[in-house]
Amino acid sequence: MKKKSATSASPARAPKVRFGLRWKFSLAIIALLTMVIVVMTYYFIKMESDTMKTDIIKMAEREIEHLTNTAQESISAKDELTLLAAVKNIQKVPSIKYVYIYDTSNRIIQNFDPAKNGTLLENDDITKRASAYSATDTPLMLDYPDPLERSGIIYDFSKPVMHTLYKNRIATVRMGFSDKIIRDEILRVTRNIMIIAVFFLLAGIFGSLVLASITLKPIKKLSEGAAVIGTGDLDHKIDIRRSDELGLLAHEFNVMTEQLKRAKDMEIQTRIMEEQLELAKEIQEGLNPMGLYSKNGLEIKGFTRAAKGVGGDYFDYIDIGDSSVGALISDVSGKGVPASLVMVMIRTVFMNLIKNNRNVDCATIVRNINDALSADFAIDKFATLFFMIYNRDNGMISFSNAGHGPLFCYRASLKKCTITKLEGMPIGITEDVEYPQARVRFNPGDVVVLYTDGITEMRNEQKEEYGRTRLQKLLMDIHELNAGEIVERIVADVDAFRGAASPHDDMTTLVMKRVS
Repeated sequence: MKKKSATSASPARAPKVRFGLRWKFSLAIIALLTMVIVVMTYYFIKMESDTMKTDIIKMAEREIEHLTNTAQESISAKDELTLLAAVKNIQKVPSIKYVYIYDTSNRIIQNFDPAKNGTLLENDDITKRASAYSATDTPLMLDYPDPLERSGIIYDFSKPVMHTLYKNRIATVRMGFSDKIIRDEILRVTRNIMIIAVFFLLAGIFGSLVLASITLKPIKKLSEGAAVIGTGDLDHKIDIRRSDELGLLAHEFNVMTEQLKRAKDMEIQTRIMEEQLELAKEIQEGLNPMGLYSKNGLEIKGFTRAAKGVGGDYFDYIDIGDSSVGALISDVSGKGVPASLVMVMIRTVFMNLIKNNRNVDCATIVRNINDALSADFAIDKFATLFFMIYNRDNGMISFSNAGHGPLFCYRASLKKCTITKLEGMPIGITEDVEYPQARVRFNPGDVVVLYTDGITEMRNEQKEEYGRTRLQKLLMDIHELNAGEIVERIVADVDAFRGAASPHDDMTTLVMKRVS
C-alpha cells in the first residue's frame, strides 16, 4: 500500500483535539431518545383516543337505548310530555350535539329545537341509512365531519322505535355525539408529554455529552500520544489511568517508549529496538484471535505475519448477539511501529463500538471507525478495511468496504470462485464519508477468503507476483478442508512461492467457511 503524501516538510506536531466525534456521539443518543419519546407520545395519544372513543360509544348506546324505550312507550301511549322531558335531560349532556325522533315519513316528533317539531328532517344519506336500519339490539353508528368545528367528527347513532303491541316501526331515534372531548383529552395528554419530553431531552443532552467525554477522551489521549511518540519524543508519557484495554495499551506504549529511550542513551539502540519490537510483536499477535472459531456450523480462522517485526495488518472476529458474527480485516499504509500503532487504534475503536452497541450494521461501524480516526488522527497514515457480518438467521453476509479488495468467495453450488466488488474510501483520510453496504447469500460449503496485499502481491526471486489467479486455483483444490487447514495451506503455498525472497509487505488472511 502507498503512503499518503505529507502536507508539510516540517516535523509532525501533536494533534489538536477536536470534538466532532463527541458531538456526533451525543447527537446519536439524543436522536435515539427523541425517537423513543415520539413513539411513546404516539402510543399514549392513540391509547387515550381509543379509550375515549370506546367510552363515547358505550355512553351513546346507553343513552339511545334509554331514549328509544322512552319513545316507544310515549309514542305508543301518545304521551308527548314524557318524551319531551327525556329529550330535555339529554340536552344537558355537553357532548351530545343533537337528538332527532322522527316518524316513518321523516317528520320530526321531538328534538332540541321545539321550532323544528313537525317539520321534515333533511333526507340526506345518513337519514336514509338510519331510516332503513332495522336491527333493534344494537344502534347504527356512522361518522361524518363536524360542520361547526375544524377537524371535528360527529358520531351519529340511530335506532328504530317499534310499537309496543304491533312490533312495527313507528319512529326512528338519532343522536349526534361530538368528538371534542376526545380532542381535548388528546391535547391535555400531548401537553403533559411535551413537558416530560423537554425534561428528558435536556437530561439526555447533558448525559450524552458526559458519556461521550468519558468514552472518547482516552482515545483522543492515545491518538495524541501516538503522534508525539511518532515525532521521536520518547520522554512523552500517555496518561490514561484505567484498568481496561485502553489503559493496558497506554501502559504498553509508555513501557515501549521508556525502553527505547534507555536503549538510545546506552548506545545499544539496535539490540534494544529488536527486543522491543519482539515484545511489541507478541503484544500485537495477542490482539488478533489465534484460535479456530467453530460454532453453530460456522468456522473462522485468521493468520497475520509482519514483514518487519510489527506491522499494520489486523484481523478480528467476534460474536454480535446470539445470531450474528462479525469479521474484519484491515491494512494500514506503511510498515513497522507507526503502522502497528495505527492498527492498535483501529482495533480499540472497533472493539469499543462492537461492545457498546449490539445492534450494529457494517456501514455504521466502518463510518464510525473512519470518523474516529479522521477526527483525531495526527499520524500521516491511512488504512483500508473490510468488515462483514454473517447472520445465521437468514444465511446472509452483509459487508462494507473501505478501499480494501473485493469479497472473494468459493461457491459450493457453482463449484467456482466469485468476486463481489463494493467501492469505498480508505479510512483516516477525511470525515463524514458514507460507506455503502451490500449483502450476499452464504450457503453451506461456501468459503470466503479475505487477504491483504502481502498475499496476492508477494514476489519471488524472479520478481513475479503470487496473484489472485494462483489463490483461486488453490482454493478450488482445498475448499473441502476446514477453515484452519485452508489458512495453513494458503500460507504454506505463498511461502513456497516466495522462496528465498524477502517479504515486502505484511501478510494477513482471514477465512470464513459455512459448514452447515
